[in-house]
Amino acid sequence: MSYQVLARKWRPQTFEEVTGQETVTKTLQNAITSGRIAHAFLFSGVRGVGKTTTARILAKALNCHEGPTPRPCGQCVSCSEIAAAGSVDVLEIDAASNRRIDDVRELRESVRYGTARDRFKVFIIDEVHMLTTEAFNALLKTLEEPPPHVKLILATTEHHKIPVTITSRCQQYDFKPIPFSLILDRLGLICREEGIEIGDYGLRAVTSVAQGSMRDAQSTLDRIIAFAGNRVSDDDVRSLLGVVDDKLVLATFDAILAGDRAALIRQSQELADQGIEPLNFCRKLVEHVRNLMVCRVAGWEEKLVNLPDTDKELVLAQAATLSEIDLIRFYDILSRTESDLKWHLHPAIHLEMSLVKLIELTHLPLLEDVIGQMQTGATKPAAVPAAHPPAAHPPAARPPAAHPPLAERPTPAPAARPVTAPSPPVPPSEPRTAPVPASEGSQEQHRDPAINHLMTALQQQHQFRIYGALLEAETSQALSLDRGTLRVRVSSTTHAKTLQDPASQQVIKTQLTKITGTESGIAVEVEGADAEPGHDPTEHPGIRNLFEKYPGKIIVQRKVED
Repeated sequence: MSYQVLARKWRPQTFEEVTGQETVTKTLQNAITSGRIAHAFLFSGVRGVGKTTTARILAKALNCHEGPTPRPCGQCVSCSEIAAAGSVDVLEIDAASNRRIDDVRELRESVRYGTARDRFKVFIIDEVHMLTTEAFNALLKTLEEPPPHVKLILATTEHHKIPVTITSRCQQYDFKPIPFSLILDRLGLICREEGIEIGDYGLRAVTSVAQGSMRDAQSTLDRIIAFAGNRVSDDDVRSLLGVVDDKLVLATFDAILAGDRAALIRQSQELADQGIEPLNFCRKLVEHVRNLMVCRVAGWEEKLVNLPDTDKELVLAQAATLSEIDLIRFYDILSRTESDLKWHLHPAIHLEMSLVKLIELTHLPLLEDVIGQMQTGATKPAAVPAAHPPAAHPPAARPPAAHPPLAERPTPAPAARPVTAPSPPVPPSEPRTAPVPASEGSQEQHRDPAINHLMTALQQQHQFRIYGALLEAETSQALSLDRGTLRVRVSSTTHAKTLQDPASQQVIKTQLTKITGTESGIAVEVEGADAEPGHDPTEHPGIRNLFEKYPGKIIVQRKVED
């Protein structure tokens, strides 16, 4: 007798044996029990999740000699013939190869005739979305009012390609991808019954490759057994499927967290030696980042984290070391890398550079911390980075806070400057303002209270151009309130134009009048023209303060006009 593949040998024969589609099977069983059986069904879902199998079981349930019954006997002539695809009253049609209008006309002709022996004539049309538009139109009348002895079951993997006129005439059932745990349990049962020795790693690798398809999982298992025989080792699975070992992924993240760039390069070479595609490895890294995020926010749950318990301690340690912000950054870079690797001329090198970039990410300060320090004008000495631990051990865990303070991240230490009391931070939703030098940060405390209220009011009213012009004057100690008149001296013609604009002056006067309770005015004095080409822009107090905190250089200097 010829060999029968596992996907056919272990094909479900009853509704109870169908894995992961309880909603569909229970609905069909209840419909049969109550006698509310529709004349047309539409089964949709990805490949290998049980659409055609369920259609055959439904045909057996309708034509069983003990039926219609939700539990076909499987022993009568009708059940046996349907299971062997040999029943003359149950016809399976492949719409991919019988898609023309002439093929549908032949089906319409055969519908007219009664059954040869069974209770119903059942037509199972697979991949029905492949029919032409004309063929769909020819099928409409038959779908709407078929003879009482006819049942039509349509199956498709691309539901969106079915015309609405077809779907509206059918009872629709959506078959979802089969959960990881159910496929894993089913493969374990098959291996035990078939006498196959395979470890948990091998079963998990096969299940992962299947991506929710039971048929794909069984076909892959068949291929592995043909390669390795009845004793399948983990190395056999890795060699045949080209899957990435979880230990290599964990070691890669250990190297990233330890800042060990040399270890990353060596592991990249190990990938090449094992014949693992960079794209496959990058996908595994993306999956691992997701597992770390799950562990970070929800703890270790076997249903959520598709990893063996032997890796639990190390995965939890890595998750505790990284914040949610870090993991989001990692995911963004690895996702872009995965997309780039599909067309990149040097995928291995591109992956190496991306992994090194992940190390650099762990040293970057958070943007909100940088903005906060710039707004307050305070400078805190940066903490000296601790020596990295060996790559073999995960580094010491950071505090669990999602946003660690900037001082804990290695940033260049600023020059020694007197530390003054910071001003109240601006809410995150409001715009960033020019930083105030630390040496002059105390001026806000000694500023006229009316000017304080004015600056706050301008921010609240989103008058950012006026606010910026006044802030520049205040930084140069050229802003004062003298007997109801706001005196401003600016060196920028741009700011001068802003403050001399009648609309801007009206805004300032209105706010000052509300604050002081007396009629107020404004006097603007232009100190000089904009900086000449030879002028050093770093002489500006705000820019000087920024450079002292975050060393850099000016790439280009442009004059901004209104």
